Amino acid sequence: MNTYRQRLIGLAAAGVLVLIAVGPPALLVATGALPNPSDFTLDRLTGPDDGSLAVAVLGVVAWCAWAVLLVCMVLDLAARLRGVRVRRVPGLALPQLTVGRLVALAALLFVSLPTPAPTLPRFTPPAGTPEPAPLPVSAPVAAPTPTHAPARPSTEPSPDVRPTQTYVVKRGDSLWRIAEKHLGDGRRYDEIVALNRAILNGEPDFLQPGTTLRLPAGSGTEDSAYVVQPGDTLSEIAQDTLGDADAYPRIADASDQTLQPDGERLLDPDLIKPGWQLTIPNDHPASEARPDRAATPTAPQRPRPAHENDDHRATPPPPPASPGTATPSESGAEDDEGAVVPAWLLPGLAGAGAVLAGSLLLVLRQHRRTQLRYRRPGRVVAPPPDELRAVEKSAHVTGSLISPRVDALDRALRCLATAEAPRVESLLLSHDRITLTLVEASVLAPPWTGADRSWSAPLAAGFPDVDGVEPPYPLLVSLGATANGLLLVNLEEIRCASIAGDASAAADLGRHIAAELSLNAWSTLVEIDTFGLGNDLGSIDPLRLHTHDADHSSALEQLTNELEAEATDVLPDRFRAVVASSFQHDPEGVRRLAKVIGNLEGRPAAAVVSIGGPPLVDDLRIEIDEDGQAAAIPHLGLTFTAAGLSTDEAAACSAIVDLTRDADDAPIPSDGAAPHEPIADQSGALRGDHTEPRTPEAPGERSLLPEASDTYVRKAATTADDVAALAPVVPAETEHLLAEADPHLDADVDRWFDTEGNVPRLILLGPVNARGTGDPKAITRRKPYYVELLAYLALHPHGVTSVQVGEAFSIRPDRARVDLAAIRRWLGTNPATGLQHLPSARSQQQRGAAGGAIYRLEGVLTDVDLFRRLRTRGQSRGAPGMEDLVTALRLVSGEPFTATRPAGWSWLLDDDRLDHIMICAIVDVAHIVTTHALASDDHELARFASDVARAAAPDDEVAQLDRIEIERAVGHLDLAERLSAERTLERTEDAWGPVDDPPRTRSVRRRDAESR
Repeated sequence: MNTYRQRLIGLAAAGVLVLIAVGPPALLVATGALPNPSDFTLDRLTGPDDGSLAVAVLGVVAWCAWAVLLVCMVLDLAARLRGVRVRRVPGLALPQLTVGRLVALAALLFVSLPTPAPTLPRFTPPAGTPEPAPLPVSAPVAAPTPTHAPARPSTEPSPDVRPTQTYVVKRGDSLWRIAEKHLGDGRRYDEIVALNRAILNGEPDFLQPGTTLRLPAGSGTEDSAYVVQPGDTLSEIAQDTLGDADAYPRIADASDQTLQPDGERLLDPDLIKPGWQLTIPNDHPASEARPDRAATPTAPQRPRPAHENDDHRATPPPPPASPGTATPSESGAEDDEGAVVPAWLLPGLAGAGAVLAGSLLLVLRQHRRTQLRYRRPGRVVAPPPDELRAVEKSAHVTGSLISPRVDALDRALRCLATAEAPRVESLLLSHDRITLTLVEASVLAPPWTGADRSWSAPLAAGFPDVDGVEPPYPLLVSLGATANGLLLVNLEEIRCASIAGDASAAADLGRHIAAELSLNAWSTLVEIDTFGLGNDLGSIDPLRLHTHDADHSSALEQLTNELEAEATDVLPDRFRAVVASSFQHDPEGVRRLAKVIGNLEGRPAAAVVSIGGPPLVDDLRIEIDEDGQAAAIPHLGLTFTAAGLSTDEAAACSAIVDLTRDADDAPIPSDGAAPHEPIADQSGALRGDHTEPRTPEAPGERSLLPEASDTYVRKAATTADDVAALAPVVPAETEHLLAEADPHLDADVDRWFDTEGNVPRLILLGPVNARGTGDPKAITRRKPYYVELLAYLALHPHGVTSVQVGEAFSIRPDRARVDLAAIRRWLGTNPATGLQHLPSARSQQQRGAAGGAIYRLEGVLTDVDLFRRLRTRGQSRGAPGMEDLVTALRLVSGEPFTATRPAGWSWLLDDDRLDHIMICAIVDVAHIVTTHALASDDHELARFASDVARAAAPDDEVAQLDRIEIERAVGHLDLAERLSAERTLERTEDAWGPVDDPPRTRSVRRRDAESR
């Protein structure tokens, strides 16, 4: 029933009680029916009756009835106010029941009185509809744990089969208070009434302490998740989430088994890292709330109705799984509203697989640098297709946390090799240290500390880059994670390893080993052969990874003969790793290979890993349990969470590495959120339907470069194709169209460069930062997170819903609304309009694509927006527009979208990669200005533009060639030649030497040779 009806019923019942209390005596007094002993004398009782005796008797009966009802009312109210059970008086059951029900109905008046409701009420989605979650930008993958105990047949039949739990009423409780505390909204008290009709007589009632109620199981009693932000402490989080800073041990205890994205676990409450996921317990004492084991845990939950103006809606389910994607269950996320692990996060690239994720990210970055060398002006590095977005985002989220440690580990081990490198059997990589276990006792130089076979060094020791030193442990590979860090073993020292236990988990671990050896920075000399598994990894490195069918015994035999014939007293120039599945392959061939490797004298430079089958000779035995989670190395007494890569994950990793190895570029997308989308593309360049192609003759003032193309080709590091792409002819009507569409550009630019101006600004074309004009305390200690949230809003100028924010940041919509409110307070009020820079969703009066009310920024300046607007207007104005391009370059403060929050910004990978587009846009605009300046002999302007381009894109070859041409133009010929050799001819992005010059570079170099 609704609130108004409840109030009316309660008011009516209260009126009846008042009428009972005062109505009968008033009526009896008014009619003169007052008890008089003289009316009951012996003479009156035995004499003839004229009707007066009957009236007197009826009056006495009426007074007695009223007294009984009044006594029942007083007893009932007194008992309920004292919180005790109403005592039933024999013979008065009917009046007590009647009065009790009237009192219960009167309670509706008080239960339904308006209570201060939360600004952002909790949303409970229908069962089976998972909500997206933070992760954060760094959510780990953990094994699913059942939320409810296994269902048992109930001893008492009940028509309600929803999942429930029990709650013991305390003194002072009310149904509203219980619903507000445990269900997230006091208005859900009617659900408690529906579950407890036998106790509450079907209506709200005063509650007696000790009464046991059934509550709907749901978000209010389940643990929630929190992603650590920079500057957080555990006590502050406890204060914010539990209301008690001293409750931090509860969070620590609930989170100590969660495997974090970087492979760590929470062991020290004083040490938490940004990106870690903490479990916020809602563990009420057993006397207050406990699971109702008689409930059916799989029944649907009753959704709470949403307010018509709230942007509540059920989160759409994730798309069907495909190669490279993970369902929530696969990623370890529980399918409930408390889950924060995003559905796209691949389990094989998180937690125990963090080293693989970091290695994959480093490889993708290498490939991107090569792609930027081959990029042509007016084009952009092509983003991976949608089906590979999950693997790219997973590598970004986990890899951005672990890759600095992987890089530091590589440097530390190479530094060991500058002297006589010790024999390393295994190592632990924690968040701040490297701990080595040696084969034999050794003494290591500082910063290493320890004794005998155990030595450690801090990652912050600042290990230098050691040029020309080969990695000393090429067969070092991670196996999983322990409580103290990520476990890596040196397969070369182990020589033979066998993985037994659960067949699927063992194969996943073998696939992980093969993939990591193909990707990590210290295994470039390793050739990997797989037998019976790993076909999905075939293209991850076709030169070093060789996959064979299970029955390809001839290849295994040939490999065995080669290793048997090799001399072990010569420094190896290659290393061999064999991963063979004995589930599908004859184990005898693998055993022969293992025997050969085990008997090699000196350094074997080879290792074999057998998946399943009988133990090998003197092998390292790894046991994986039936859940595929816990693994053990018995003879070392070591237990860890095993890494693993499924076939779909392996295919996705292989596909994205192979795809990014291709140096093809792509046109800059024309659709999206560009300021003048129908006119310009996402980089701010005019679309082709608003320009005209150049001709061999000079185009005149209607082009940014008004001279003939040959003029610029002779004097700048450009080509005729570059000039045609970047400086087409623009009709005058396009300029007029832009002037009408963007009349406030100059005013916005002035406000941006006015450092004293009272306007919020967001910096993305350099190290990311932002400034608000409201309350700075609203974002205290969490500014990087709120800057990212502000950037998400700014780059979606048409507005977003809280559901969309939740999906982008892997948080629940109710949490998104809280964060958006903090942004609103931080940004403050726009003095030009008197309105908030982030109006509330209700004030927008619009609905977004996701079905909820939208959040949209107003009056916030962004350098990306100004850059694109300036470029669009500058190109439309022709040669006079060069001034706009120079102003646009002044907005750039460094490499765009850097200094970002660790493991954050994954939503940037969902669209057309605006970060890549803007890097290319800056280089292209700088190239136009440099080309114009060199043709005009304005070397100062040319150097300014070139410096901006190289700061924004140090790997883009267009910017490098511009710098070389400037040095040649000012007469620094020796410097130009040296830069040409270092930055182009001898430049390499990996361990395999320089790549071929891109066609554009060859064309520019050919022109330089002809001019000399």
